[in-house]
Amino acid sequence: MRSFITLFSEKICTMSEYEIKQYEKGIEDAQAKLGTEVSEDWTDFGQTPAERLKEYYSAEGFDPETRLYAFKDDELVAFIVSRVLPDAEDGIKRAQHDFPMYVKGHEKAADLLYEKAVKVLKKKGVQLLEARVNKGWLGTMESAEKHGYKKGRVAYVRIELEFDKLKIKESKEKFENFDPEKDKEEIIQMFKDNFNFTDEQATTNYEGIIKPPEGWYAMPVLRKDGKIVSRGLLYIQPEPNQENAIFRPLIPDPQKYNDAYLGMITKIAKEKGAKRFQIYLGGPNLEQKDFYKSIGFEVKGKGLIYEKEI
Repeated sequence: MRSFITLFSEKICTMSEYEIKQYEKGIEDAQAKLGTEVSEDWTDFGQTPAERLKEYYSAEGFDPETRLYAFKDDELVAFIVSRVLPDAEDGIKRAQHDFPMYVKGHEKAADLLYEKAVKVLKKKGVQLLEARVNKGWLGTMESAEKHGYKKGRVAYVRIELEFDKLKIKESKEKFENFDPEKDKEEIIQMFKDNFNFTDEQATTNYEGIIKPPEGWYAMPVLRKDGKIVSRGLLYIQPEPNQENAIFRPLIPDPQKYNDAYLGMITKIAKEKGAKRFQIYLGGPNLEQKDFYKSIGFEVKGKGLIYEKEI
């Protein structure tokens, strides 16, 4: 029986050893499987599940040319993902990408994918590449050096605090878990207002919390006069990582009701078997790093953006 590769009729290029092809529907399961296997020992990385990939790749505006795949003997051995970023005020057209994920022994396929991706992005008018790298994403720092990238900025930090070191102040405010039906429209609007999401992005994000592919979510909300004035998010990872409770800063104000928020999610997380909090602070939330450090959190990891002109 031939594999799913027979679904892919458009061949971008043929090499002596590998075939490089762009995205077509049907590759998601193989991509998720390969990404999960490659990143098994990585830290601060989670391979997007196949079902979520299918949602992303079927969304309006998705560009299939930004997903490239390398095959050998009809088997997927490497892939690379990229995206052209929205126009910036400085007029420089940018694209962001990850370095190829590949089966050990197929470094040549990774090099071919990278070279092809750069050509594709150049044709789209991209002038500056941004590569996401992390010491915990094994090999990515070396790939950045190999291809002539220079450190640009910190993309996010991971901060942690063990529950036995957490000091929570009493608060008269009381959070409660959200109501999936009653609170849907209000929370979706908060996503749009605070994260600049489109209607589709906000709805997809909400549904991903309601029915996660794995793990467990709580979405604490604080109401005033019947309206939600603050919203948080707690995620308990599936076994064997359930000891890590990941939460998001409150929106719209990360600090205003933090004591009441921490009080509620600590109780829930302990009941679920967690032993520590983790927070990933990126984008505007990077400004909250000093606040969380002031209450005991410590920086344990960081993701970086490396840059290269093309």
